[in-house]
Amino acid sequence: MTYAIHASRNGQSVVTIRISPIAAVDKARLLERLDWQVHITDSVGHQFDPPDFDRLLLIDRERA
Repeated sequence: MTYAIHASRNGQSVVTIRISPIAAVDKARLLERLDWQVHITDSVGHQFDPPDFDRLLLIDRERA
């Protein structure tokens, strides 16, 4: 499964793709610390906002 990190700040927007939920959450948390508005979407369209990042990691562990 792939994960897209959507980030925006000051009229800029960036989308970064990761294949691991751990890598996606790490990148998203880094961007959030740098004051970007951020969320992650998975390849089936589920959206995860910062408060949901831990849930995304738990879902991945349950699938393993």
